[in-house]
Amino acid sequence: MLHHAKLDKRFWAEAAMTAIYVKNRLPSPKIEHKTPFEIVYKSKPSVKHMRVFGCRTYILTPKEKRLKWDPKARAGLFLGGDQSRCQLR
Repeated sequence: MLHHAKLDKRFWAEAAMTAIYVKNRLPSPKIEHKTPFEIVYKSKPSVKHMRVFGCRTYILTPKEKRLKWDPKARAGLFLGGDQSRCQLR
């Protein structure tokens, strides 16, 4: 993932966490083609929020933190999500 995204080794932890997050949402033949997420939470995982690790993204700046003519967002890279709040970092 780091190589594909052309990222430095310092992002290994984010890559590992994202890989685990994705793996837990993939079906496995050993558990009747269910996902580990389904086994734990008894519901199918949503994947509509998933993005390619290292892809370009835009981070919205809240209204309270910007002036009238300031840009509404800044460019960044997707390095995984905050699993507790389903937000991007």
